Amino acid sequence: MSISKFWKLLFIAALAIVGALIAGFLYLYVFSDPEEEVSLEAAVAAISTSTSVSAATATATATQSATATQSATADMTSGLVLTGRWTLSSDKPSFVGYRVNEILVNTGEFTAVGRTSSVQGQLQFDGDSISEVEISADLTQLKSDNQYRDRALRRQAIETNEFPTATFRLTDSIQVSDFTDGATVVRSVVGELTLHGVTRDVTLEIAGELVDHTVVVVGSLDILFSDYEIDTPSSRSVVSIEDYGVMEFQLFFVKP
Repeated sequence: MSISKFWKLLFIAALAIVGALIAGFLYLYVFSDPEEEVSLEAAVAAISTSTSVSAATATATATQSATATQSATADMTSGLVLTGRWTLSSDKPSFVGYRVNEILVNTGEFTAVGRTSSVQGQLQFDGDSISEVEISADLTQLKSDNQYRDRALRRQAIETNEFPTATFRLTDSIQVSDFTDGATVVRSVVGELTLHGVTRDVTLEIAGELVDHTVVVVGSLDILFSDYEIDTPSSRSVVSIEDYGVMEFQLFFVKP
């Protein structure tokens, strides 16, 4: 074998190795499997897991405390205790996010998922109803599996540099007379969503449960981009993006 042929083969082999490494990197870190859709079961499990870890390291004294906690949780099913203002817990994984289907140049169909945990919110229980709900999400903190997508959203699509916040405000009270400890409540919730500087009346489909002194709420809303004057973003790595997406959320409220 001539020296020139040897170096040519070596060069081709090196390119193949580099290509494989890049493909592996993209698969693992850029185009990894998307986060699962929100579900009440997963949200409740997040609380249960935390409780289990604490219980595993607790002493006998903590066992007595747990018994008292169960009793207190049962008492929370009364309207007297539920009544009042509840705010988002600072130590539980609340988030607001999006889910949009894309077709990528190298990998084909892909679901882009981005979430922000920078969320503020409160709700007001008045007897057997929830009379107020206000949620605000900082969209500048949205994170997906791709930092380039995250940066693009600052100046494209939802343009978070110009419209950093999305908000929801309840406009019709929610009847929750059946909201008792451990019971799942499913409701259609009417309110105003402000996104990309546009406010529209919406109906959210939500599910909620009272668990361990915490009101757990998950839900989603299909969003047509044109309803909020959102232009479909463009990228050299993307063949096409659907003209609609899903807003989803997972919220944990506690009583101060």
